[in-house]
Amino acid sequence: MVRKIILYTITTMLLIGCCYNGKVSEYGLPRRDIKKLEKPILYEKIDTLALYKLTSSFHINYLTNEYSYFEKNDDNVYPSTSYLKFYPNGKLGLFIIPKSDTLKLERSFFDPQRAKMGYYYIKDNVIKTRISTIGDCSLYLSNKKGEIKGDKIIIKDKRGYGNIYIKKYVPKIVLENWKPDW
Repeated sequence: MVRKIILYTITTMLLIGCCYNGKVSEYGLPRRDIKKLEKPILYEKIDTLALYKLTSSFHINYLTNEYSYFEKNDDNVYPSTSYLKFYPNGKLGLFIIPKSDTLKLERSFFDPQRAKMGYYYIKDNVIKTRISTIGDCSLYLSNKKGEIKGDKIIIKDKRGYGNIYIKKYVPKIVLENWKPDW
């Protein structure tokens, strides 16, 4: 019995010791300093008073140059929807909201402390993003590149996976006077 207790204690300590235990927001999202992206940000290319809602994901098969799309609509079983919020200081928030709540978006959903923290960089119609997240008990940085096409943002990674975000207007009061905590 003592042997089992010691083994359990050591296993627990190893698991806790491996997990991210740095600075977090009030809602448990990582807030460790990460390197910002380059300077030139053309704010006129992005609407900092709107949200950008994830509408579909895709994958590119580089051998055949074919795209496979997955629509993020109300009919599929995916439990949440993602929104990007761009702040005028080069900061970016990724909000993941349960689908049941997306029908009636509330101001409290967009408190920056509820967002995965990130930064963005825009030059011409090219956008780069860097978002901090926790996975497998470690802090990961997701670096992606994409393009802005009017009210649409298409962002993809080096492996060929990507997301399409469409501008969504919400009442001004939902987004105003929030300041990122990173």
